[in-house]
Amino acid sequence: MHYGVESREFEVDESRILNIVEPRRVKPVKRLDAAVKESLMKPIEYMRIIDYVKPDMTIAIISEDNTRVCPVDRIIPHILVEFKEAGVKRENIKIVVALGTHRPMTKEELENKLGKEVVEEYEVINHTWRNQDELVEVAITDSGTPVKVNRHVVEADFKIGIGNVIPHRVSGYSGGAKIIQPGICGAEITGETHWKAALIPIEEALGVVENPVRWEMERIASKVGLNAVINTVLNRDREVVDVVFGDFVKAHRKAVKTVDSIYKFKLEEKADIVVVDSHPADLDMWQAVKALFPAALAVKRGGIIVFLTPCPEGVSKEHPEVEELGYQPIPVVKKMVEDGSIDDLIAAAHIVMVREVLDRAKCIMVSDGLSESLACKLGFNYASDLQDAVDEALREKPDGRILVMRMGAELTLS
Repeated sequence: MHYGVESREFEVDESRILNIVEPRRVKPVKRLDAAVKESLMKPIEYMRIIDYVKPDMTIAIISEDNTRVCPVDRIIPHILVEFKEAGVKRENIKIVVALGTHRPMTKEELENKLGKEVVEEYEVINHTWRNQDELVEVAITDSGTPVKVNRHVVEADFKIGIGNVIPHRVSGYSGGAKIIQPGICGAEITGETHWKAALIPIEEALGVVENPVRWEMERIASKVGLNAVINTVLNRDREVVDVVFGDFVKAHRKAVKTVDSIYKFKLEEKADIVVVDSHPADLDMWQAVKALFPAALAVKRGGIIVFLTPCPEGVSKEHPEVEELGYQPIPVVKKMVEDGSIDDLIAAAHIVMVREVLDRAKCIMVSDGLSESLACKLGFNYASDLQDAVDEALREKPDGRILVMRMGAELTLS
């Protein structure tokens, strides 16, 4: 099993294994640079950048952050060439990192993500979701929630997003309009979007591209004026399989079809025990729980999930409420939201989504980054060793069949 950059193993009688699910092996594009150039030359339901952009325009390039795996450093130089050919001055181009509600990236992380030369030569801005001075209101939702967005993006004449597409619990899939919401939005609208997703069952969100949350994100992206996206699809070895550029809805939907051919699976039967690793969402619990959602779809109700995750940065630095409260019962969290005793709706949504998993199955966590006491406080059982966790599960389910899910954070089931 994956464990960050390392691995962990367990042994079990082969007759116990129901199936081993992991992203399918797919060959990458032969030459990434050529694939990126070709995508920019052949936009999907859009026009070429140099045919749209004028020399006096201001540009916002919106990039995913280091919790995602798109090779932005290999893509952004080709986009910058397009702007240069269109006559845009370097000082008119800003690169905004779509952190959502994640922590700011360090200079070293920015250089790794964007490329050292890009960071040195262009203005790079970490989105700060709590800083009201950096946000501009562009709309109000039907429920009265203000849609506040990073002002550097709003003020730009041309806006292009860069990101990767993979199954996602909140929006069905990452990529597309998600670079705007929650990528560069304020807390209120991001909280509303996530809360809406939390109240939708996993089966109706994860790996379902046409869903109410995705549509809301696309409405917001349209209000902001997102012009286009360039999205990648990666294989299990983090190699690019496909690059799409164009309209932020049409291009995204094309990428989703490729994603499904690699990451979506159909199971004939559910398992008594699911052993899943969180890779590549290993940084903290906020990211790692992505692996629990496909595991919840694969396990029988009342079954057991063995959850392997390193979490070197703990639970969530940006949302301390998760560690303080743990994964409380859903009615309790709903009441806390209603009476205002929890004001971080994003954290509340996260808690509800994970609690849905814990209500379906017992979860045994194996992690060096989270202590036994913290794991139990969160609502998990704990084992210090993967083999011990599997053995414990088999003691409780002596006739149990095991499904193994590798790279669980990127999988979905149909």
